[in-house]
Amino acid sequence: MAEHNLKASHMAIVLGIGLGVVLLIVISLLLTIVVNRRDRQALLRSRKTPDERLRKLDDVAPTRTLEVWFTSTKGKMNLSDAVDSQFVCVVCLEQVNRTEEIRELRCLHVFHRECLEKWFLGDHFNCPLCHRAYFEADIPPRHDHIWMV
Repeated sequence: MAEHNLKASHMAIVLGIGLGVVLLIVISLLLTIVVNRRDRQALLRSRKTPDERLRKLDDVAPTRTLEVWFTSTKGKMNLSDAVDSQFVCVVCLEQVNRTEEIRELRCLHVFHRECLEKWFLGDHFNCPLCHRAYFEADIPPRHDHIWMV
């Protein structure tokens, strides 16, 4: 009888410890969710509108036609007339026509205006082609990607 009571008390202790550990894990998870949600909501409230953010992009990547860009860049880089003036936007993989608006980054890569704007508004602050930073974010990006090049 005493042996049975001893086994029952050991079982109760093991069960109590197990339930305590599970309860501690659940409370930790709930606390983590609450803190992350609160931080995310504060971040969303402080976010600027897309138009405000695009004004900042205008400072580092001006908009102009491919014709204007190619004429000025060709002279700066001493390119011959034989250089192919066909450009492909690496975001959408479509050809950029000479009359279309483009955005040029500091690395001299050009993209359709709309394509780079979508890229930028998706919290990408690196060139889609060479991954050079072209913009310093006011807020941390939504993703924690580290580009390995």
